[in-house]
Amino acid sequence: MADWRNVGNWHWKERNCLEWAKAYLEEKLVGLEATGDGITAKVTSLDSATGDADLNIRKGRLLAIYDLEVKLSWKATRGDEEATGRIVVPEVAHDTDEYVYEVTASGSGAAQIPFKDAVRKHLTAAIGARLAKFTDDLKEANGRDMYIPDSSATSGASTPAPAAPAAAGVAAAAADARPAKDGGARAAPGSDGVGVAKTSEATFGTVEISQTAEFMCSTADLFATLTDAQRVAVWTRGPAEIQPAAGTRFKLFGGHIEGEITRVEPGELIEQTWRVATWPAGHYSKVRMELEQLSSSARLSLKQTGVPLNEEDATKANWDRYYWNGIKGSFG
Repeated sequence: MADWRNVGNWHWKERNCLEWAKAYLEEKLVGLEATGDGITAKVTSLDSATGDADLNIRKGRLLAIYDLEVKLSWKATRGDEEATGRIVVPEVAHDTDEYVYEVTASGSGAAQIPFKDAVRKHLTAAIGARLAKFTDDLKEANGRDMYIPDSSATSGASTPAPAAPAAAGVAAAAADARPAKDGGARAAPGSDGVGVAKTSEATFGTVEISQTAEFMCSTADLFATLTDAQRVAVWTRGPAEIQPAAGTRFKLFGGHIEGEITRVEPGELIEQTWRVATWPAGHYSKVRMELEQLSSSARLSLKQTGVPLNEEDATKANWDRYYWNGIKGSFG
């Protein structure tokens, strides 16, 4: 029988691993050496590691979610010559495996250039090789008592298996996961729908939701019911601010739901950013609704990316309750 503490690894659990991350980076990076072009460069200290590093589990997924700024000191030698400086890695994050290194030297002048070049070329490559193991080591060191295997399972069917690290799928869309200039956030879903989002206040896991619903009407009527303020007010049972035009903002349910219409194709497609007021400040998911005319009904296919992982169940239930059932009820 699966462990009663978290049967099927279904419940939301979270662990702050920032202190572990600092100790890990100091152990793995300080003293690291690389030699090339006749110069030996070494990391001499971890000056700081700031940001977030968390391990999460939800519905069988073990997720490492982190975003750190790492500052290191270096020393390079060539015979009797010596130079020192700093390396700043602005973003060591779960959703990227390509790091930016800002290398500076303590001194100035042409004599520093070969040492800086050696650090940038050889020492940062060694640092990147160590950082590439961070996700797996984070999970191994901190996830054993969070993810509880079902010791009685023989086929693996009774207990969801942990997802493969999302970094591989997320990395391809890493650019979309960068914080927006206005402090908002964008999510970068992996191939399994699991992603990472970052706001000015938090870094958290996200998931993708897909639903379909059928309505006894035409796609033209369904499109109007979703985008015309007077019709929307009927099924939301309250004032609605919305119009079928790209670039316009909308508010429903007294502002509890808000976002922006980003694309419309009348009778066929609606795309919008979409958030619940209780979500992390500045974070919006992306919603795509495709409308298909059937012989006697209209089918709506919804795909929503960037839903905060711990809001997955509530979001699914609320689409059913407040949107689909509400719309069906408005048709009489």
